Amino acid sequence: MTETLNWDHTVADVTDLPAAIDYFNSKGLRFIAGGKYEAWGTEDARDYFGLNYLELITVANPERAHSFTYENNSSIFTAVEDYFNGLQRFTTIAIWTNDIAATLQRLQELGLEVGEIINGERLTPTGNLIQWQMFCINGELAHYLPAPFFIQWGRDDDSRRENLKSQGIIKFHPAGELFVKRAIFYVTDPQEAAKQWSAILQSEVTREGKDFIVTLGDKELKFEHGDENRLFKLIYHGAKESQQLRLGQIRLDLEKEK
Repeated sequence: MTETLNWDHTVADVTDLPAAIDYFNSKGLRFIAGGKYEAWGTEDARDYFGLNYLELITVANPERAHSFTYENNSSIFTAVEDYFNGLQRFTTIAIWTNDIAATLQRLQELGLEVGEIINGERLTPTGNLIQWQMFCINGELAHYLPAPFFIQWGRDDDSRRENLKSQGIIKFHPAGELFVKRAIFYVTDPQEAAKQWSAILQSEVTREGKDFIVTLGDKELKFEHGDENRLFKLIYHGAKESQQLRLGQIRLDLEKEK
């Protein structure tokens, strides 16, 4: 099987999930409660733009959230830390793979320290059990930039899409026919960061002035100079009117099609 990768979703850490939902939905998005992750003591809300989605995650059970380790859970561990530090910001992006074992082996051959493949599941508020496999890179990348993590769903894309539509989860946005186009990372060394991500994602790097872009399907990861060494902003196209949404350090730019 040929290994195929795509941008699956983006994780954003919030301290007050209902307030975050209210804010974004007041701007024309359609977040709904996603469910609880009992093993991690967290819960989330999601808004789907096709199969690509934005996940807002917070702590639901502080005692349980303190009980799991960083290894094999780096992205969730960071989200829990942000919650207790009062930070609202992006963690990283999740990459879908059609062959999670092959992806893990390839990253090991690149010399990256990766966790084991684990089985995940969550129960939605409507009682649906969602299952997947995932693994994390155990550590930051160059200059402490959080690494992506990798996921393979228990259903194929067509089945997932139809299921999500039938549940009313993929649906119309009052803000427009939105789709994510670009993630912008602020990093101290854009060229080095882009080179590392391109190797991880098996994608070429192009240059745009002082910035560097890694293409993933019809979407782009853009690395610009900045001190944050974080995913800083998401750019969505298809908005009825241009908007800039801000919650803590979370930035979403909704751009109107010309």
